[in-house]
Amino acid sequence: MLNQVRDADIHLLRVFVAVAECGGFAAAQDRLNVAASTISTQISNLETRLGFRLCARGRAGFSLTNQGEIVLTSTYKLLRDLGEFVNTIEATQDDLVGSVRIFLIDNILSHPGCRFPTAMACLRRENPYLQLEVRQMAPGRIETALLKRETDLALGWFNSLTPSLRYELLFHERHQVYCGADNPLFARAPYDIAPEELETADWVARAYELPQTIHFAHPPVASAVSHYMEGVAHFVLAGTHIGYLPEHLAAPWVARDRMRAIHPETYFYELPMSLAARDDTASERRVQAVRDAICAAHPDPVQDSGKPIA
Repeated sequence: MLNQVRDADIHLLRVFVAVAECGGFAAAQDRLNVAASTISTQISNLETRLGFRLCARGRAGFSLTNQGEIVLTSTYKLLRDLGEFVNTIEATQDDLVGSVRIFLIDNILSHPGCRFPTAMACLRRENPYLQLEVRQMAPGRIETALLKRETDLALGWFNSLTPSLRYELLFHERHQVYCGADNPLFARAPYDIAPEELETADWVARAYELPQTIHFAHPPVASAVSHYMEGVAHFVLAGTHIGYLPEHLAAPWVARDRMRAIHPETYFYELPMSLAARDDTASERRVQAVRDAICAAHPDPVQDSGKPIA
């Protein structure tokens, strides 16, 4: 039986929370970034430490036992108390300690207006004891991760504004339709392509919702789908599909004449890239320090060209 809580136990309890919130081992794989078999072993180890089963798993599906429900409630309280303890200790120190988790939308490093590395350098100089965890995540998932408390800050595009989150606009990202060198449309790009041809072309679609005002937000023909921009680029370079890509991401391939835009003045859109934080954590010293550094590195929202937005 568990009679002394160790660091390893705290880790196992965090795994249990993730499994309970996701509804099973397989569903928790992406959140924990480990295999379902590893998660199963960790939960078994925790059950051994506690002396009873926390969940039922099998053909009938996943469910918490009565003891599991009690442990989940108690774990929430334990983790909340630990967070309050860290915040209290932080308030008595001159130097910030602890960790801050930041989830970023994928493939923004090449954007001329993205100055996230500048912010990280500043944080390192001013807060050498602060630990930063950075992960990339697809649009559509990044806001959910923030609301589920899987991260402290999120930098990306948000399809809707949630009242419980605070947003800071950093820059805009321009997307255009591209085709690869092996695509039948390539030789006639960018302008010698009729709009009707885009209706019958095979697209690579996004695995998340785009604003309905965008041309071909839901392409008539789409035999491929991707959560990430790099996935879209792979299909475009293969010549099998056309699709929207960020202008800065496509630029190196355009320079090598491996991609061409299609009617860039007509088929384009711009997405606002913002930094988001939950209302209940935005004032914490650690989170506020990281938030301030990122915002300070982006003093003026910029377009994909790197010029301030009028």
